[in-house]
This record gives sequence, structure tokens and C-alpha cells, in this order.
Amino acid sequence: MAENVLQEVKAKMKELRETKQAELDKIHRMTEDALNKIEAAGLAMKKATEEMNEEDYAAAKEAKQKATTAKEMYDKRYKQIAAQEYISEEESDKIIDSLLAFENQLAADFKKDLAEELKKLKALYKGYADTVQDTENTIRSWEQSIHRNYNSRGASYWTNPDTGETTTRSATPIPVHRLPYTGCNEAHQLKEYIDKAAGLY
Repeated sequence: MAENVLQEVKAKMKELRETKQAELDKIHRMTEDALNKIEAAGLAMKKATEEMNEEDYAAAKEAKQKATTAKEMYDKRYKQIAAQEYISEEESDKIIDSLLAFENQLAADFKKDLAEELKKLKALYKGYADTVQDTENTIRSWEQSIHRNYNSRGASYWTNPDTGETTTRSATPIPVHRLPYTGCNEAHQLKEYIDKAAGLY
């Protein structure tokens, strides 16, 4: 499906709105003109009355009636255009259906792209987790076969019985990690998501 469906519909909406607004603006201008004519005719009727001019009075009265009738017509037409639908229900349904179909295609494309990215993330996590595990095994092997660890690296403090000073060095061997270390929190969160999203890739 063409990716410009959304833009086409937006352009259609803009065109319909502008056309409708142009019609309403035109009627508004015509209504203003009618109001001006009504006001002018009223003033002419007043002047003719003061001058006792029957012909001018009749002409002004006719002009006022004509302008009043025109304004009534413009008001009704304005309400008609303001209330009417832009297009038929059938045409509207077709456009909405095209947008829904576009969303379905977007979803399908997203799932496909997501599956590829999840595969990459899974490989990224596995490479990281395997290296962490290898590093942890090496640390334990070092402790067991090369040199015991006494340094808590800031995790705990002891008092040196000889000097009375606090120290991070234990008097007896301690494991580097008291609890198994499997990686950073971000990696754990990624693993959790990858496991939940297993059906997508």
C-alpha cells in the first residue's frame, strides 16, 4: 500500500475545509453588504419622511425590504452550509476504510521490522551475558587457583585490630561477589522483554 495514503487524506481534508470556509466567508460578506443596505435604506426612509417625499420613501422602503429578504436568505444558506456534511457517507466510509487498511499495513511492517531488531537485541544480549559469565568464571578460578580475595571494594568495612583503622580488607578470604553477578540491570530488563516478546521473532 502506498505510504502517501495518510498525506492524501490530509490534503483532501484541507481542500474540503478550505472550500467550505470560502463559501461561508462569501456568505458572511454578502450578509454584511445586506446589513449595510438595510441601514442605508433606513436612513433614506427617515430622510424622505422628514422631507415628505413619497417617491423616495417608497424606493427606500422597497430597498430595505429587498435587503432584509436577502439577509434572511443568506442566514439560512449559511446555516445549511455550516451544518451539511462535506461528502457523502459512502465516500466517507471509503476514506476511513483506506486509513484503517493503512494502519493494518503499518502494523504488519512494524512487526516485521521489530522482529529483525529483536533478533539483533537477542544476539547483543547473548554476547554480553556470555562474556559476563566467562568473566565471572575467570574471577572464581583466579580466587581458587591463583590468589584468594580479601578486598570488599567498598562493600564492607572492618576495623584493623592492629591499628584501629577501618578498612575494606577482610582478615579472611571473601568472594568477589557474594551473590552471583549476571550483568547490569539494563541487560536484565532487556532479557525480560526479549523473553516476553519471544513470539514476535
